[in-house]
Amino acid sequence: MSSRQNLNISPINQTADRLQSHKSGNPVIQFIVGSQDRVLLGNSVRFAGQLQLFTDASETVPAGGTLRMDEALGAYSIIDQIVIKSQSGQIIEQIRHYGRMMASYLPVTSSLNDGLGHLNETTLTTPAYQAHKEGVVDLPSMRNTGNAFCIPLVSGLFNGQNPIPLQQGIIVEIHLAPDSNVLFSSDGSTSISEARYRVKNAELIAEVVTPEQPIPPTSTFEYNSISTFFTTFNSANAIVNFNLGLSRVLGVFGNIVTASKINNTLQNGLTCNFPVNSDAGETKANINQLFFTRGGERFPLEYNIDTLQRDNADDVNADPQIIRNYLNAVKQFAKLERTSINPLNTRYTSGLPADVNVKVDGGSVAGVGVAYDVISGQGVNFSGVNFGLNMETGLVTDNPQALYLFVHSKQTLVIDGMNVQVLK
Repeated sequence: MSSRQNLNISPINQTADRLQSHKSGNPVIQFIVGSQDRVLLGNSVRFAGQLQLFTDASETVPAGGTLRMDEALGAYSIIDQIVIKSQSGQIIEQIRHYGRMMASYLPVTSSLNDGLGHLNETTLTTPAYQAHKEGVVDLPSMRNTGNAFCIPLVSGLFNGQNPIPLQQGIIVEIHLAPDSNVLFSSDGSTSISEARYRVKNAELIAEVVTPEQPIPPTSTFEYNSISTFFTTFNSANAIVNFNLGLSRVLGVFGNIVTASKINNTLQNGLTCNFPVNSDAGETKANINQLFFTRGGERFPLEYNIDTLQRDNADDVNADPQIIRNYLNAVKQFAKLERTSINPLNTRYTSGLPADVNVKVDGGSVAGVGVAYDVISGQGVNFSGVNFGLNMETGLVTDNPQALYLFVHSKQTLVIDGMNVQVLK
């Protein structure tokens, strides 16, 4: 009979005061799940601790000022990237721009009730920005105890159904995000350049199982993986091309933010908005047409998506085809049982903080994407051909837009004694 054990793992680079932050020069929290004859249940892996927020270097606790963090992400906003690798150093999965990835994943796969219920308790999120400020950011106990969180580490490897063999052990690295991309001023004008956050008593929680039969020294393990790509565009005709180098691509999804908002304490650098211009009102730059290509040919959609805005530039509603394909790329649309995506938080707005920072029902969650295989689960080969995305937009000013793309693909981990290899 198999047996289960619960693990509480402290960081191997734990500081004496058990405090770690980007500002203090300790931006990487590293955990080791040692080599053992057990398997790890990926969906049990949690990153836990207490989050402390301060408005200045004197560690003044927020109290009704303008300090905010993204209410739709909560504790996920402090993670810049996650690296999962074997103890021998072979990288199994690396998700860069993790906060941006979760800005797409979390609203797509969780409902408003989730945000008010268990996600509020575990990840410090709320669908309402003012409730988040009062219930998370401005807590009087922030200085001493902080705000406790216990978040699932969402990744292709950990979200899979198969237990993960541990005969080589794994290392989990959590890279903390810069303070200037986590905390921002709610009004877009008040300087909070000295605002900072830190994590107290960080630990990794997981569950392992001792199988009935010994784990063979040579084995293969199939898992899903998320790969990250980044680019900018600054024209009405945005053409994006990437050599993905992946042979089993299941889907691609991405989100957009004005590049000047990134690492800017006057702006929410984790917001997901449609393109905007740089005029005085930061007016919307409509996506008028969108299509995806593989090796220069339209694929998997063999047509252009002509949006509502192509015929009516004043329409503020996101085109249903864009949103439907975006949802389908994150999670198969037919299996999407809950979501907080709605016409209010995907609509076109200006880029001004007065509009972007106060969106209701889950914040700003717009994005683009397309699924390649929701039937066989084997994916589409992009190892020798380029992925392409073409957008015709209303961007008529000099205002670079940052595009974060996340590629969902299937990969194989080959374990042979002390050797570990990843087949992409």
